[in-house]
Amino acid sequence: MVEKTYHHGDLRQALLEAAEEELQADPNCALSIRGLAGKIGVSATAPHAHFKTKTDLLAAVAADGFSKLQQSLYAGEDAAPSDLTILAERYLQFCVENVGLYRLMFNTGVQLESDAKLYTASRAAYDVLRAAIRMTYVEDSADQSDKRTLAAWALVHGLGSLLADDRLADDVIEDRSPQALARLTVAIVTKADTE
Repeated sequence: MVEKTYHHGDLRQALLEAAEEELQADPNCALSIRGLAGKIGVSATAPHAHFKTKTDLLAAVAADGFSKLQQSLYAGEDAAPSDLTILAERYLQFCVENVGLYRLMFNTGVQLESDAKLYTASRAAYDVLRAAIRMTYVEDSADQSDKRTLAAWALVHGLGSLLADDRLADDVIEDRSPQALARLTVAIVTKADTE
C-alpha cells in the first residue's frame, strides 16, 4: 500500500519536491509522472492539472534547480559575491551535492526559449556570474565581458559535469576538490584572451 504523503495544499510543489528527492536518491533515475503521483499518494491523472506532459514536469524541475543553484551562489549573502573563485567553488559544490538535478537542468529536452520559467531561472543563475565578471574585469568592453562570462561558464560547467559524473582520474588532476577546480577555473579565465 502506498503511504499517503500528500495531504493538502500545493500539488505542483509536492510533485517538484518528490522529483528532486528521487533525483537525490538515484541520480540515474528516470522520472515519471505516474511514479511521482504514486509516491505522494494521488491518482495518476492528478498531476496533469499542473504538468500536461513529462517534458513539462522536467522543465519545471530544471527551473527549480536553476533557482536553487542561484541561491547556492549567493549562499545566504545579500548580494552575489564578486570573488570568482568563491562563485566557481559554490557552483562545483552544487554539482557534487545535486548530481541528478544538475544533469537534468541541462538535459530536459526543452529549448530554453520555449519555456519562459526555465529561461528566466537559468538566466538568473548565469547573470550572477556575468555580474561578477563585470565587477572583476571593469576594463573589458561589453563584448569582451560577454565572451569572458561565456568562457568562465563553459569551463566551470564542463568541470562540474566531469566532477559530478566522476570522470576526472588521478592522472588527469590529483586534487579534484571543488576548491582546487575553482582555482583552476579562475586561473584560466584570468588568462583568457577575449579579443
